[in-house]
Amino acid sequence: MAGRREKKTNIQGKWLKEALAAQEVSVYRLAKEMGYSREKFYRHIGNKTYLSSESLAEIATKFPTMNMRYVLTGEGTPTMPK
Repeated sequence: MAGRREKKTNIQGKWLKEALAAQEVSVYRLAKEMGYSREKFYRHIGNKTYLSSESLAEIATKFPTMNMRYVLTGEGTPTMPK
């Protein structure tokens, strides 16, 4: 279990929060458009849970200018370079 806790620090929910802010999208709007509860994303932003690959793929589809590499790694910018 300790290894799993260590991995959580590698994926930061704040990167999703920053990417959403750059898109001018609230957590409420994201949750509503995806059909999930806001709590799902707030738990991720609070570094309590991970998002599934399906959720990440859906975010990438709905917000094509969001830089998913940034959401996953914090590298680059929150929006796709032009």
